[in-house]
Amino acid sequence: MQLLLPFTHGIDRTAITYALSLAHHRGATLIILSLLCPRGRPEKQAVRWEDIQQSSDFLEFTQHKAARMGIPIQRVELRTQHPVQSIRAFAQEMECEGILLFVRKGSGVLLGTHEVKQLLEDLSFPLYVANLPASKPWFAGLLKGLRAS
Repeated sequence: MQLLLPFTHGIDRTAITYALSLAHHRGATLIILSLLCPRGRPEKQAVRWEDIQQSSDFLEFTQHKAARMGIPIQRVELRTQHPVQSIRAFAQEMECEGILLFVRKGSGVLLGTHEVKQLLEDLSFPLYVANLPASKPWFAGLLKGLRAS
């Protein structure tokens, strides 16, 4: 059994930990798919250095965390003009049980919000969607101030 965790930008420890925990719970291999999307005019499209570095960091961080948790993973980096179509095609080709999607406060996590919305529009492939809590609760600053008193 395999689950797919797609990524285009924005490393998020909570989402990665959740994905690894779900894979462990289901006895699945987690396929981490990092998509590099060229930008610019068609004749000069190139992947930005920052995107390459973030992809590498995502793959390394997830692999390291998976190894510590004893969870099998497969790493894949793919260059594509059409990330959503690539995610669907890859999931189908690899016979994944489902695609893991994360949102926080209505915004995509690990993927752009527009990418998450496009994936949600086509329910022909199983999706696991997790609504993550806000990074810091609104009352965190109040509690910190109260402790200082």
